[in-house]
Amino acid sequence: MTGQEPLPPQTSVVERSVTVLLMIVLAALVPLASFFGLFFGMASDGCVGDTPCNGGQMTAGIVLSSGAPWVVWIAALVVIIVRWVRRRRTWWVPIAALVVGAALWALGGVLAVSAVG
Repeated sequence: MTGQEPLPPQTSVVERSVTVLLMIVLAALVPLASFFGLFFGMASDGCVGDTPCNGGQMTAGIVLSSGAPWVVWIAALVVIIVRWVRRRRTWWVPIAALVVGAALWALGGVLAVSAVG
């Protein structure tokens, strides 16, 4: 005995297929979310006349809403690869990435819009 624990059983082909399909769907949504995140820049249209705006906060919101989907997708891909090597379930990772990415996208929108006066 070497003292090492045996590896858990291999995950099923169906479970891996579901993970790959969910990641493909997520990969299609990422560019759309990133593109629509840039539209939060239109919040600056309210910065006219005597209306004060926080440009740094607006920029942070736009960068967050347009960049977070890419970062979350890449992080999910890394987590999936690590979990596959360790023979763990991965079907839930793309779903969690969708929730986290949507929350960060919305947070970026809130930041951008709240920067206007």
